[in-house]
Amino acid sequence: MIINGIAISVNTAQRLYWFGRYVQRAETMLKELVNSYDYVIDRDFEEGQKLYRKLGVEIEYDNALDFLKQGVYGTYGGSIEQIISWARENAIETRHLLDERGFATLNKIHNQLALGRERAVSPSNLEEIIDNCSLILGIFSSELDRTRAYQLIRFGQQIERFDLILRLYGEIEMVTADIDVINTIARQLNRNYRPINVTTSDISKFLIFLNSVVDRVIQTDACVSASTQSQS
Repeated sequence: MIINGIAISVNTAQRLYWFGRYVQRAETMLKELVNSYDYVIDRDFEEGQKLYRKLGVEIEYDNALDFLKQGVYGTYGGSIEQIISWARENAIETRHLLDERGFATLNKIHNQLALGRERAVSPSNLEEIIDNCSLILGIFSSELDRTRAYQLIRFGQQIERFDLILRLYGEIEMVTADIDVINTIARQLNRNYRPINVTTSDISKFLIFLNSVVDRVIQTDACVSASTQSQS
């Protein structure tokens, strides 16, 4: 793949892609934590457990504030702290291709989480991190037409967004209606890419297919030859 006239490895392209996915995942899950927190307080104590079961995770907490703590620092795979750590690892490996503001903001989030490990987690703490995640994604979104590096990040962001829409809300029609967003970005990244069209109503099949799209974009020999790919 060529970025700014320079060929980059599949590994670097994948790191940019996963950087976008992880930041989007952190932002979305932080918003879900804040929303569920209100329910755990006085409506449905098990709301937090219901949220994480959609992701295949069992979570335990003593009260609403402990729910936030577990969501951010829990030992299960995929806590907010872990997601940000994964994003940062990918950012470090691709720093020469990233906007300095985005990298600095990610470091700010990482350091904030590290310093807050022994403290109580409040909704206001999470709102600040949400704002910073949105800032990172906004920076790269605004630069979308400038470099393919940013397009790869945007591509990862959109795949993750659709993935979570399916897992958390089961909104298959929303993803189907917006699948052209994925096709447009993918075509900009790889001129050999052929647009996809998913017709399945099975969410598990849709998720598998959605998450395989990256191979069609980053690995040229994995691109399909048909003009339209259907899954049923």
